[in-house]
Amino acid sequence: MATKPTTYKAFTKEEELLLQDFSRNVSTKSSALFYGNAFIVSAIPIWLFWRIHMMDVYSSLAWFVLVTFGTTYLMAMAYRNTKFLLKHKVAVKREDAVTREMSRKLADDRKMSRKEKDERILWKKNEVADYEATTFSIFYNNALFLAIVIFSSFYFLRSFSPAVNYIISVTAAGGLLALLSTGSQ
Repeated sequence: MATKPTTYKAFTKEEELLLQDFSRNVSTKSSALFYGNAFIVSAIPIWLFWRIHMMDVYSSLAWFVLVTFGTTYLMAMAYRNTKFLLKHKVAVKREDAVTREMSRKLADDRKMSRKEKDERILWKKNEVADYEATTFSIFYNNALFLAIVIFSSFYFLRSFSPAVNYIISVTAAGGLLALLSTGSQ
């Protein structure tokens, strides 16, 4: 029995852009933004433990670096997951407003076809949803991370030594955020 060769049709440019818009992958710019913000927020507890819990920075430097980089990775993953979960919801909520605004802007252009106008509207909706989902993801995860670190270090782990308190509270906060971001909202 002869096998029929399978042929694969390549995606068009528009189809590739549409698939990219709804994938979990983020652009290099978003990834840099996520890792930059995650590093800054992960490093904030160092000040808390240095000034309030009186930890010596030089003797605890290895723990500070290790925990900060690990938490940076976990926070960036939480940003990415939360952005993915929010992007479609934001797009649905902003759809009518963006469509009205873009239709007004494109109404005067008689040279543009209806299909091209629809593509520009879709592109603008995706751009707005991407921006809002990114900023909300960063704000939400930062606020939750800092609240968990402060609450756990001053209430749950106050009887532990400052070094153990730092390691557990910061790592647990990053891990909890990464875990919570994988669920549906």
